Amino acid sequence: MAQGRRVTASMVLLGLGLALAIIVPAVVLSRRHTSCGPQAFSRAAVAADSKVCSDIGRAILQQQGSPVDATIAALVCTGVVNPQSMGLGGGVIFTIYNATTGAQWIGVPGELRGYAEAHRRHGRLPWAQLFRPTISLLRGDYRMPFILSQFLQSDFLRPSLYKTSLRQLFFNGTEPLRAQDPFPWPALAATLETVATEGAEAFYTGTLGKTLLEDIANQGSRLTLQDLASFQPEVVDALEMPLGDYTLYSPPPPAAGAILSLVLNVLKGFNFSSESVARSEGRVNLYHHLVETLKFAGGQRWRLWDPHSHLDIQNVSQDLLGETLAQQIRQQIDARGDHQLSHYSLAGTWSRQMGTSHVSVLGEDGSAVAATSTINMPFGAMLYSPRTGILLNNELLDLCWRRPLGSQVTPQPGEQARGGGASGGCWLQMRVQVTPTWPPVPGERPPSSMVPSILVNTARGSKLVIGGAGGELIISAVAQAIINKLWLDFDLRTAIAAPILHVNSKGHVEYEPTFSQEVQKGLQARGHNHTRNPFFLNVVQAVSQDGACVYAAADPRKGGEASGY
Repeated sequence: MAQGRRVTASMVLLGLGLALAIIVPAVVLSRRHTSCGPQAFSRAAVAADSKVCSDIGRAILQQQGSPVDATIAALVCTGVVNPQSMGLGGGVIFTIYNATTGAQWIGVPGELRGYAEAHRRHGRLPWAQLFRPTISLLRGDYRMPFILSQFLQSDFLRPSLYKTSLRQLFFNGTEPLRAQDPFPWPALAATLETVATEGAEAFYTGTLGKTLLEDIANQGSRLTLQDLASFQPEVVDALEMPLGDYTLYSPPPPAAGAILSLVLNVLKGFNFSSESVARSEGRVNLYHHLVETLKFAGGQRWRLWDPHSHLDIQNVSQDLLGETLAQQIRQQIDARGDHQLSHYSLAGTWSRQMGTSHVSVLGEDGSAVAATSTINMPFGAMLYSPRTGILLNNELLDLCWRRPLGSQVTPQPGEQARGGGASGGCWLQMRVQVTPTWPPVPGERPPSSMVPSILVNTARGSKLVIGGAGGELIISAVAQAIINKLWLDFDLRTAIAAPILHVNSKGHVEYEPTFSQEVQKGLQARGHNHTRNPFFLNVVQAVSQDGACVYAAADPRKGGEASGY
């Protein structure tokens, strides 16, 4: 493992959000214009989880905006099209590859301060211009998006949503809005207009923040204006790991870049290729090694504490990315999958967060952005500010779930466990009950499964800009997409659309419904336990550059469609 020269990072406590992350390796890759096939672009591309937001990002690039500009515009749009996944009340991690200025990774808490810092460093167009397309969308004849309507109709979420302040936004009487119903959201349109005109500080120190806090205080929140105003950036090293001919750049703890790196580092030692999966036995063998590696990686997830809040775990990333641990894991993988959980040191329960979205962008000059944004669980804390139109995250809930093997702490999920700081929520319970080895501390950033990543092969002039949504499924989904693309020679769309498997915190394998029955039977024959996940939704967005050609893929599972030129 190497920590990149000129690669820095910054993250602080996430009260209303996660962090911004920027990685910019100093390499310029040439771009020629040639025929690349019907699925390719020749200049630039954007992959968001909806066509309208990909198109908005593409339009910003065509207006000579930077990839950061395009990403911000696409994220603002996504907060409107998929508010169950992200929005101004959440947090974001950017991984930015700047093809000319050198390497750095900088984190700022909170969605809007994240946008503002990224724009200050790497933006090109005026700030307000990035918000206009989404404001126009809301001020026009805006209709209920299909994917959002599916979430509203689900038996899993509908009863809870109806009991909260979100009912006034998403319901018509007792029934949730359906796809293509008129969906007025004037409060959010006005908020975006204020932010476009006055800047992000209108949210953190201005009237927007005060109004929001008044709204959510009536619903039990203890968040203060000082909490909003006190967020400041902090610089730390980013993660960099060689992966064959590529270099993988990913965010450090408490984000999950180190876990993704560990999975890929272990598996690269087995030298899998397209020939490995040419026959049935080979396919079963590859997925067996993947499942076992995911089990061992799951045994390390509890170590994703905030290193700035827990000084005794400062070297976690170095350990996780080191060859010593990877080799130890390889040596413990045999032909069986029926070992006890203690064999893997599995970490016990972790959060099944699902409220996440990802955008990947590649610009004409070779600069790239991978950005993942979240409000943690679907619809976050289910806490809504009606005067600002903002949904609040429940990111602190992740401090409740994660604990090392053997801890006697048992989270109590349910209505109050959606957290957000409400009295009696899981955060307050766990603050007392959590194992005393690493108790939560003021200012601590919660762990995250987000892994916006950029892989660069300078010799071949290749990049892969990738990330995903789906909570704990993110690492499994992104790792398999990378394996499919780089090692098994899948085209990008197939690499992302291919069915995946996942290993949950009990060591059981969960399969996407369309996953190969042949491989499932082969894994069961090797002793792997399996279980059904009724809410299996992984979403990956990626853009790749292969020489002169640019390819982009938005995951069809969420109805995404990429855009480029």
